[in-house]
Amino acid sequence: MRIQDLKTIFSKVQNLSDAKKAAGVFASYILLTIIFTYPVAFKIGSDIPGGWDAFYWMYSLWYTGYAITHSDMTSLTYTVMQFYPEGIPNMSFPSAFNQALYFLMSPFLELHVIYTLLWLLTFILGAFGAYLLVKYLTGNTPAAFISGIVFAFAPYHFVHALGHFGATSIEWIPFCALYLMKTFREGGRKNSILAGIFFVLVAMSDLQYMVFMGLFALLLCLYELYQIHSDEHLTIIATIEKVFKKYLPFGLVSLAGVLPFTINDILMATSGNNFLKPNPMEAVTYSTDLLSFFLPSQMHPVFGSIVAPIYNNFSGNMTEHTTYIGYAVLMLTIFAVLKLRSSREVQFWTLSAVSFSLLSLGPLLSINGDTKFSVFNTTVPLPHLVLYYLIPFLENCRTTGRFYVIAALAFAVLAGYGIAELLKRRTLKKDVFVVLIAGVILFEYLCLPYPTSYVDQPEFYKEIARDTENYALLEIPATANYGAGIKIEYYQTIHAKPIVGGQVARAPLGARDFEKNTPFIRELTYLSSSPRDIIQENISQTGPSILKQHNVRYIILHTDYLSKQELDFVFGLLNSTSISKPQSYTRDGLIVYKAVNETINLNSRISNV
Repeated sequence: MRIQDLKTIFSKVQNLSDAKKAAGVFASYILLTIIFTYPVAFKIGSDIPGGWDAFYWMYSLWYTGYAITHSDMTSLTYTVMQFYPEGIPNMSFPSAFNQALYFLMSPFLELHVIYTLLWLLTFILGAFGAYLLVKYLTGNTPAAFISGIVFAFAPYHFVHALGHFGATSIEWIPFCALYLMKTFREGGRKNSILAGIFFVLVAMSDLQYMVFMGLFALLLCLYELYQIHSDEHLTIIATIEKVFKKYLPFGLVSLAGVLPFTINDILMATSGNNFLKPNPMEAVTYSTDLLSFFLPSQMHPVFGSIVAPIYNNFSGNMTEHTTYIGYAVLMLTIFAVLKLRSSREVQFWTLSAVSFSLLSLGPLLSINGDTKFSVFNTTVPLPHLVLYYLIPFLENCRTTGRFYVIAALAFAVLAGYGIAELLKRRTLKKDVFVVLIAGVILFEYLCLPYPTSYVDQPEFYKEIARDTENYALLEIPATANYGAGIKIEYYQTIHAKPIVGGQVARAPLGARDFEKNTPFIRELTYLSSSPRDIIQENISQTGPSILKQHNVRYIILHTDYLSKQELDFVFGLLNSTSISKPQSYTRDGLIVYKAVNETINLNSRISNV
């Protein structure tokens, strides 16, 4: 047997061993996910992880399939299932990857089950991707394994997983970073193309992450430009040409993959009616406070109640200002930076950690909730303020704290470098050290038990789901109460009837004109009497005809979201009309009035919108 044959056999055995090792790591992350998101996996079928906005995201997944299969009723770009009868523009693909998986899985599994499985997958794949990245960079399996834990089980991920499904979908970020680093280290068209494919998957998971990952790729290109220009003493033009050719496949694949599902949003964002653009001050409100890097999560079972009073000083909400690095990870990072300061890859990851941490702080520095300092009310501008005007579409990203997701990956990588260096020491009991450091990090990041929400399916909605006629529902308080509104939108996935009003993150000007300007519906929607019009209308008499005119068949009161005073107001208004007596669904907290007996052709109404 020739030496070459022996090398080939050895290579195959090594590849088989690596595959078994990777499978073992993947299985370990599945087990860790089940344990550290307890009791989510044990409540599949009855509960979903988190709550609140999670119900809106379930609605978004469902709506994609419904719009595709009911193009005569609604569309991906414009919905009349909410804000009936005029409807509003719709973001077609807020998380195209998850929408596509739901569409494929929906014939076999229920919506809430699919949501939970996709949710769990973000932890498993996110950890495995970070493992592969750090394994490639360091060649050290234990260090890579811990890095996977650092990235996927970071408090940032846990808090957004409460309801921000797009922001929860971090899983493709490390895969994209892996092939960008392979392109940086090895070059090659294949690596560049694969980096582009994974960039498209990042964009298909969350559109904000597309922007952040694009900035990461840009930072890498600029860093390589600097290195090549310093080392090879080429002209600036020659250096740019070399780097451009290296990353051109990445750019072409990314652009070709992203455009089809973002073109509608790009056209909206560049139009004069860009309702996606928030108030600029929201970028300050939803930025990270400097102290939040060093404060354990409010979800921590031990430290949560201790740090809560400090978090209460911050602007925004808990999910947007939880960016805890962890002291074990911070010490490992500092060790790696000092020990490997001559490594260009460590330098780049340090630059990434610092840059994206700074960007997550938003346009103005905030410390303990204060953005103005000294007796002169001085503000401290930060790099985000410059990028806000330079980077396309960044003005549409109001949650600047989410830049931290890239910093979280950078800290995971740097911690991996630090662990790999420590494991080179002969005197260290390696197995004990690995278990100890993993245990410390997991304890620092702990969010147990993880909150879940029961997924109810009220009987009334099941009843009207069997009704093939088309008509609309007026649900109270879908507009006046955000929590009720997103739950009511989830109920639409059961009955598939249009609803008046509703809740969206960003709505165009005039979206609520129908609710505000239509007598009777206005009073019911906003739960108060309105000043009489010039023409004195008796809405008790005109109410039923208004509902009939707009084909609103049922009025549903959600008693759990209404105060006694609000209920008395609605009862007084409805009982003074000729609308039928209510039917109570006590177990589900619903009181239902049937308002219209005949059905108007809803399809023709919608086709004219």
